[in-house]
Amino acid sequence: MKKLIYLSFLFLFIGIIQSKAQDKIYKKGGEVIEAKIVEIGVDEIKYKLFNVADGPIYTIEKDRIIKVVYENGRIETYASAFNDAELYTDQRNQALKLNFLSPILGFTAISYEKSVKPGRSYELTLGIIGLGKRQEIDSYYNGSSSTPVYRQQAGAYISGGYKFIKLPDFTSRGSKFTHIMQGSYIKPELMFGLFSANRYYYSYNNSGSSSNYKKKTTVFGGAIINVGHQWVFSDVFVLDIYGGAGYDINNEKSILTDTGTESISYEYSGYHYGLLATSGGTGIGLTGGIRIGIMLGKKPTESSENR
Repeated sequence: MKKLIYLSFLFLFIGIIQSKAQDKIYKKGGEVIEAKIVEIGVDEIKYKLFNVADGPIYTIEKDRIIKVVYENGRIETYASAFNDAELYTDQRNQALKLNFLSPILGFTAISYEKSVKPGRSYELTLGIIGLGKRQEIDSYYNGSSSTPVYRQQAGAYISGGYKFIKLPDFTSRGSKFTHIMQGSYIKPELMFGLFSANRYYYSYNNSGSSSNYKKKTTVFGGAIINVGHQWVFSDVFVLDIYGGAGYDINNEKSILTDTGTESISYEYSGYHYGLLATSGGTGIGLTGGIRIGIMLGKKPTESSENR
């Protein structure tokens, strides 16, 4: 009788040991696979079902797994492959970009972007107002010929934003179709600027001369949400196309001012170079452009990669 009891406890103990001597694969959909891990590869795991030891070998991609709990209690977790920073250690993570169209619009905008982790980066922009094509706003007859009048804008603006980049959710074994700074994105941005420029003052006593144009200082700022897409070619060249809308604050007026002796034109009151206001006064602001540039930063050397 005692022998039978001892054998029962022995079989129970062996059963408990065997129930724990299994690996568990936790899939992202919530399924848990009781398995015996056969092989762990770069992109996949090969296993057999625990209760079919002589059965076929199955394969599952690591991208579909949250974690694996081994029979000895050790746990391995798996993040999304495209969010793994180690995949991008051989890529440059900084860029210097020029707003391609800005010089012909009367200013030059230069942006610096730095990645902080996969799918996130910050971007700073300096706009030099006046560094670009001269803007002719009018002309007057000086008695013998027509003389052009230029806006003669001068000033600057700064802006800063944080990019939320959508990384691709697909890959091909042995290949990566992404760069740490490539993808569609949303970028909240704050902007502040100041510039002076000629404005048309129509004097009832002195019309048709250069004295009808006077400098006016404009102060503006904005809170903008930008959307865009950035491409990186060969880890060297950058192309960024974007547009945005938000709130614009400025010291402009939206109506013509008439003092009785002169009228002040606000024809350009909504044009703040890096930010276009839909009206002369505070209101909706728009931005957009095409940026081209180059990647910065030293690429890892072959020796450092093998350490």
